Amino acid sequence: MTYAYLGPRGTFAEAALGMLPEAGGRRWEPYATVGAALAAVRDGTVSTAVVPLENSVRGVVPATLDELAAGRCELHIAAEIELPVSFALMADPGTELSGIERVRSHPHAHAQCRQWLSSRLPDAQVLLSTSTAGAAREVAESGSPGDAAIAAAVAAERYGLEILATGIGERDDAVTRFVALRRAGPTSVPTGHDRSSFLLPADEIGGLPVAEVLAEFPHRGIDVTWVQSWPAGTSLGRYHLFLDVDAHIKDRGVGRVLMALQQKGINLCFLGSYPHALRTGDAFAA
Repeated sequence: MTYAYLGPRGTFAEAALGMLPEAGGRRWEPYATVGAALAAVRDGTVSTAVVPLENSVRGVVPATLDELAAGRCELHIAAEIELPVSFALMADPGTELSGIERVRSHPHAHAQCRQWLSSRLPDAQVLLSTSTAGAAREVAESGSPGDAAIAAAVAAERYGLEILATGIGERDDAVTRFVALRRAGPTSVPTGHDRSSFLLPADEIGGLPVAEVLAEFPHRGIDVTWVQSWPAGTSLGRYHLFLDVDAHIKDRGVGRVLMALQQKGINLCFLGSYPHALRTGDAFAA
């Protein structure tokens, strides 16, 4: 059983994967993009992929929602991990902060460090990478003077870079939520502290008000804890809807909600039931 994660080595996704108890002793394989990691799950190359879903500062990760929306019910969330994230600026050894001309990183990391960059490196060019560790590797491989990366501090050690500044994010309490995705299959056993995720495709909503759909859950004692609209990509005003509820798919209340919605002609796409987030008290750092 091989586990995939958004790579290369040194990403926050790798750290999140390390928090899954069942991943110990398994083979870990980094993939360059979220799409590539999830494609490997779909074709059976790997059993599970750990990818970022949302960040407490910058919101959802578009690539992950795109994949879930396009795949409908073929992938299920088997676990979620909440990981505190802390960012460092790194470059080739001997590089001075005053000599930095270009800064590479993932879009979410850049956005979370915007204030620091504006005050300390206002003239630096921003270059986007598919991951923070990927940015660190690009800097190490290019050897270009003036290049730097924003990544987890551990990436500096792995790619032979020198840390020029630490704690450069706008918030010290930033957290990223990662999910472990598998091909659809049997659901987990209820623990009493579970979360379930659903997708309401745009073509299922029709003319029914979204508020009427959402109201079915609290009406039956089910708390909706996360709602995210996502463009269907077909026309303006057409959106998919992602939902998280504090309950297991096997809970009686959830079954009643699904039945009530089916009577209205709406079929929710089930994306998995899983225990509430695994958490770590310390940021991923060297």
